[in-house]
Amino acid sequence: MKESEGRPSLDTALRAMAEDEAQLGASAGIEARLLAEVRSIAVARRRRMAMAAFAAAAAAVVLFALWIGSRRFLPSRSSKARVAEVTTDFMPLAYSSVPSTNLQVVRLAVPRTALVSFGLTPPEPLERASADTVLADVLVGDDGLARAVRFVRPAADQEQMP
Repeated sequence: MKESEGRPSLDTALRAMAEDEAQLGASAGIEARLLAEVRSIAVARRRRMAMAAFAAAAAAVVLFALWIGSRRFLPSRSSKARVAEVTTDFMPLAYSSVPSTNLQVVRLAVPRTALVSFGLTPPEPLERASADTVLADVLVGDDGLARAVRFVRPAADQEQMP
């Protein structure tokens, strides 16, 4: 824009005003209040960080105490390894070829003579009472048909189902 008839243009006037005010600063009172506010923000931030660190340390101490306390009530493990139960492989039954989408394992007590029918030797002689049973896991389909069976010998410290 051109200056018209001796009057400065708006741009020139604004530039002159900006130069005049550039040398002015905030008053001492405003500067002191701003610095005090910045310092209080920093103090509050440090206080929050200290509280968070204290809370984390307290949580760690509580968790450690709970862990130590829970170990006191756990049964002690002996040095010898615990023997898991011994199982045979699953052996197919008559309906093993019938398709099924949902199979479940059912543990049953079956007569000891069931081992012989699969060609297995019972762990104890057959002369024992014929009412003796052994454990068997049976795969049963959602239609109720048994698909496969495996025999289970529980560990020595486990009880056999009645």
